[in-house]
Amino acid sequence: MAIAIETPRLILRYFTPDDTDALTAILSDPKVMQYSISGTKTRSQTQEFIAWILSSYQKYGFGLYAVTEKETKQLIGYCGLLVWYFEEITEIELGYRLATAYWNKGLATEAATAVRNYAWQQLKLNRLICLIQPENLRSIRVANKLAMKPEKNLILHELNVKVYSIYQNLDNKI
Repeated sequence: MAIAIETPRLILRYFTPDDTDALTAILSDPKVMQYSISGTKTRSQTQEFIAWILSSYQKYGFGLYAVTEKETKQLIGYCGLLVWYFEEITEIELGYRLATAYWNKGLATEAATAVRNYAWQQLKLNRLICLIQPENLRSIRVANKLAMKPEKNLILHELNVKVYSIYQNLDNKI
């Protein structure tokens, strides 16, 4: 299993179909998926989700990564980059989702910071966004810790979301 990014406590690696059961356990939890566009996922939906992630690796060279705890090697969620097309532009979202047992430990911020740095340094991206429902205070805290700023409101898949954004190089802000 190829490692994409490593942090002091986490390994972010490429997903494989072998992750289906562990990821289903996370994505079937209503608390974890409370602010998800698609809601909780069954095993077959998780298989489709992993297939979509694998296709993203091939199409874009990046995607969502399996977040594993370094010490136990256990899959605890995902964090990575998603491509969105809306308002006639392409945006790259930094997305993250962890199992509830790993909330409030700084792990989402640790993973998201590592992905942001990877996007800047390896992928040479200049702008990242997060799409966050206004009630999702945990995700807003992570976005704030990444120095993302609220930019605008948007209706996406019939949900009210706020776009948070960050630029690597403010001189090149478009």
